Amino acid sequence: MVVEFAASGSSDEHEASELWGRLERPLRHFKARITALDQEAIRKGHISRVSEQQLFDDFANLERLPNELLGTPTSQGAPAPRAETRALLGARLQSELLPYLLMSENAERWYSKPRGYAGDYLSISRMYEDQARGIGRVGQTLDRCFLNMSAVRAVQNRRGLLAREILQAVHDAAPEAARVTSLACGPAAELFDVYQQLDNPRALRSTLLDLDLQALAHVADRRDRAKLKSQMLLLNDNLLSLAAGRGRSSISEQDLVYSVGLIDYFKDDLVVRLMNFVHGILRPGGKIILGNFHPRNPTRAFMDHVFDWKLIHRDETDMNRLFEASAFGRPCTRILYEEQEVNLFAECERMS
Repeated sequence: MVVEFAASGSSDEHEASELWGRLERPLRHFKARITALDQEAIRKGHISRVSEQQLFDDFANLERLPNELLGTPTSQGAPAPRAETRALLGARLQSELLPYLLMSENAERWYSKPRGYAGDYLSISRMYEDQARGIGRVGQTLDRCFLNMSAVRAVQNRRGLLAREILQAVHDAAPEAARVTSLACGPAAELFDVYQQLDNPRALRSTLLDLDLQALAHVADRRDRAKLKSQMLLLNDNLLSLAAGRGRSSISEQDLVYSVGLIDYFKDDLVVRLMNFVHGILRPGGKIILGNFHPRNPTRAFMDHVFDWKLIHRDETDMNRLFEASAFGRPCTRILYEEQEVNLFAECERMS
């Protein structure tokens, strides 16, 4: 059911109605394009590459427009609409796009959250696979629209960035084996990428920690098929319990501890507690790398309102502030970015 704005109502309803006028035309154009593609598929038995690209271009415009219209309370430039206005407009946009989400295998999963949150291990694994799937004549093409989103491309890019950092840790630790821990490991694709590049897998001893038993089962199956059981330790534990000293697992003397999609879900106080925990399990000279979506994420509002995929976005100043408040006691030693600079990765070295 489409969310309508009252003809005479609150100031938020009036503002939402005005903003909707700027969003309605590109949305109507996008929907008309989908209808045209479906008719083309009926007539020809397939959709041409030219027609697909036109839809991708229309969606790319639609994907970014909510950011421009809604912004966030911390956006630069013109003041963002009130939270109530953003909620009204976001609800209507979600309602308009919901039929198309349900035709797209990946977007439907981000929306329905079968594991409790959008970025679960299987969602991330499918982003890495980058295979468009859907139902009906246009479902696959719609799925490709969603997989082309800037936020998804950032997730795909971070895999290579982390693999390079893990390889550097292996190089720095030689001739000893590097000890590397992945927090909330998910599918751990970056670690498997590294093992495939190593002449000697014994050069890397990895610990993979996750609360989700299905995620660990997914990793264990791939680990065992790759004959890496002696090199990869899987731990089922709660990171917040570990950070509070109540966890079951024992980890120490690590060369590198990292997470790629974790602290976006944590408030600042929990991030600092996690940093303190990691500081305690690093060897002197060991490094932590924490990934976080940057506020310049051009699809932030789309994620917030269409998928209800709300993350805490942080910039360089935020990450420096958190490290300074933690046991590390100083700003980041480096800040890295994947190619689109939508994800940042803050590194800090333990001094002693």
